[in-house]
Amino acid sequence: MAIIDARTLPDASRIEADLVIIGGGLAGITLAKELAGGPLKVAILESGGLEIDMENQALYAGSGVQKAPGNPDRPFDTYPAQSRVRALGGSGHVWGGKCGPLDPADFAERSWIPYSGWPVTRAQMHAYYDRACDLLEIPRFPLEMPKPTEPDRQPLALDPADGFFPAPRVFSKLSGGGDKAAFDAWRTKFADAPNITVYLHANVVKIRRQGAEITGLDVACLKGSRHTATARRYVLATGGIENVRLLLASDDLGNGHDLVGRFFQGHVTYSNDGDAETEGSVVAVTRTAPLELYAPTKRLSPHCVIGSGLKAQARMKTGNFTATLYKATPSGADTKVGADTQAIRRTSGRIAGQDEAQLLGYFAMTEHFPNPDSRVTLDPEHKDPLGMPRVRLTWTYGEKDYADLERSVAGLADAFGASGQGRLCWSIPRDKLLATSSASRHHMGTTRMHTDPSKGVVDADLRLHEARNLYVAGSSVFPTSGIVNPTLTILALCMRLADHLKSETAQ
Repeated sequence: MAIIDARTLPDASRIEADLVIIGGGLAGITLAKELAGGPLKVAILESGGLEIDMENQALYAGSGVQKAPGNPDRPFDTYPAQSRVRALGGSGHVWGGKCGPLDPADFAERSWIPYSGWPVTRAQMHAYYDRACDLLEIPRFPLEMPKPTEPDRQPLALDPADGFFPAPRVFSKLSGGGDKAAFDAWRTKFADAPNITVYLHANVVKIRRQGAEITGLDVACLKGSRHTATARRYVLATGGIENVRLLLASDDLGNGHDLVGRFFQGHVTYSNDGDAETEGSVVAVTRTAPLELYAPTKRLSPHCVIGSGLKAQARMKTGNFTATLYKATPSGADTKVGADTQAIRRTSGRIAGQDEAQLLGYFAMTEHFPNPDSRVTLDPEHKDPLGMPRVRLTWTYGEKDYADLERSVAGLADAFGASGQGRLCWSIPRDKLLATSSASRHHMGTTRMHTDPSKGVVDADLRLHEARNLYVAGSSVFPTSGIVNPTLTILALCMRLADHLKSETAQ
């Protein structure tokens, strides 16, 4: 129907719809796209405008710290504002487009991982993953990936009994980091549907309720006007930090069991690019054929990472783990460290009966385990221009996070050696892991999904346990983090939610 600047509305306007979606990021837009042309009158309330604006971005500002055992605390105050985008299309503006489904192991309840297990399986999510792939114009991911036929894209011959496998990753052009014109059309054209209205610069500052019923939303514009929004049902889709902020600022909505904001999980990469003493994290691969499947010549080509499947995780009693290979430029042989690395390269090759191995860099990722002490809270002493309390992020790792990372690296090294595929170098001591890590823009777990209200904030249908007409969308509902970029799973869950809303409407 339209895209409207809420700042142009008369003060104290009332926005009415059958469904109000709070947040116009990838989650909110996907949900609206699924409902476009249907019987429901849908309104999206987006805090930002059409493009990134620093005044809007400043509303994200807060404080943060990363904590890990045996490592100095790492100040992270800039992360809450730098890791998200407050504009129509959300963080899709800066997303690189990387896609992949969560592994079946990520959905499983694993006895060695506290708080693990989703109330839905990978097989049950499969049809929604297919639909999400179609929406992003990428190939679908079958439950069992076929072996590539191209000679240059053959997988490494690791023993299947070790449980490591090639996990696929592809890139969608529908992102600000891809085809900007295509992304702009993707994030705006859906509003042409007669039942869809998007309101820009419409900041929801409070969710109002009576008992278990949400009765309306308080909406504020930075220029000073205030409005209200009412609907039969509401969906909160503002991201893994902002979802928490709004719930807590709305009189602790959904927090009867003190779970809102807890179990924050993020994704980080671990690698050492080398210094005067250590070459870094490298792998010497003895196969002579090109490794296009893992380290393609073109940067954004489809590829695979080396993943740790459920068999490997159960054997090592670890969480999910991946190693991403890339073409490296090792230090010259005239340096001591370069000479050492070249010796590893030659030795690995000669063990396999060749002059030298292929030398590649790699970065490791390991699942960040659910931890109730890793959390988002409010800072009532510091408020933004709309009167909303700022956030505090305490991003916490436990002993198991780092122990499992090291055990997984060792397990992959053993698998390489046992299969004759090469050797791994790992040069990061545990007390340097936090400082060495690089954080992604993924905020997960803070409104976790569980069938038991004492163990989760939303139920299996993403409905808030404490409110019959409020749903939560986005990676904040993930019980566990997996490793792959969460975007594809977010979209698949939104499609699942759209089907649920349609079925409720039909009743």
